[in-house]
Amino acid sequence: MSFERWKDTAIVIPARNEAERIGACLSALAPQCNDRIRVILVVNNTDDDTAKIATLAATRQGIDLSVLDLTFPPGMGVGAARRKGCAVAMEQMPHLRQILTTDADCGVSPDWVARSIQHLHRYDVLCGRVTLNPEEAACLAGQDPKLEAHETTYRRLVLACYARHAPNCADLQNSHGEAPGASLGFTRAAYEAVGGFAPIPCGEDRAIIRAARAAGLRVHHADDIWVEASCRLVGRAAGGMADTLRIRLAGTEYLADDCLPNAATLLDQVQRGTLGCWPAQVPQPQRVPVGELPAHIAKLRAFLNLPEGEEATASPGQAPANCWRGENFPAQVAETSEPRTAGAVELS
Repeated sequence: MSFERWKDTAIVIPARNEAERIGACLSALAPQCNDRIRVILVVNNTDDDTAKIATLAATRQGIDLSVLDLTFPPGMGVGAARRKGCAVAMEQMPHLRQILTTDADCGVSPDWVARSIQHLHRYDVLCGRVTLNPEEAACLAGQDPKLEAHETTYRRLVLACYARHAPNCADLQNSHGEAPGASLGFTRAAYEAVGGFAPIPCGEDRAIIRAARAAGLRVHHADDIWVEASCRLVGRAAGGMADTLRIRLAGTEYLADDCLPNAATLLDQVQRGTLGCWPAQVPQPQRVPVGELPAHIAKLRAFLNLPEGEEATASPGQAPANCWRGENFPAQVAETSEPRTAGAVELS
């Protein structure tokens, strides 16, 4: 019986100039990796020692690591990297059953692999949460907490609208609703059904979850799956988390997340029966300035017939957004362990 027969789980990680962080990323995964898991690191458009450091770390910690060292043309980036990693997994692993993805500047929670696989026994697609690295989060202290609170409130109202009125979105009720590439999971069949990640510079994570819902797949936003992300302000993907953090620290004139339609547009789509699947993708000219959110909050609250504050009820086990808004595996799934920071990042 060949060794490859037992490889049924792939973890795909895109990495661009991540020499400083890839070691910590792999160290968080190492205790969770057994002989059924292959990690596929897609090093792309890189001029540092990411590949070398990752290879040495994997050898030292006993991780089955496959390193791809590629250069993508402009306009592709992280979406192309995730897509290539998943394609290689399907080519190399004939018994592949599930694909997980994270990011090279993230550390997964201690039972991330086992819990993800458990959920994928019940669902087709899995979305985890993102929290901030507490050792770096101090740099975000300058964000206006009032504006942050407005966006958190509005996001929960938008999620409530989608849960009630969008196709295949009832599960969003009281869920975190995030769809971060740093913590996604798919059965092989589900990944193939939606055609894989789009080879785009940013937003490939939300796009594939939107496609999964449109295809009628079972999507689950799990509270017990989380990763800890860096708080760096200079990132790798244009329009990614680092850009978002930097813009929000720069002043008060930033735009709300591009998954949050303005209230008038959202209610018009609800009334006409044309509301698409979550997460939304709002064109740049139509995004809501964060300072204008109170008016949009009032409109959605009235439509949903919710008293003030009721929309803030979170699902059990979900960390408050006050900072940002299996079988044969190495260890039994432990009781849900919360991340070291108090806040979940609601940017994905």
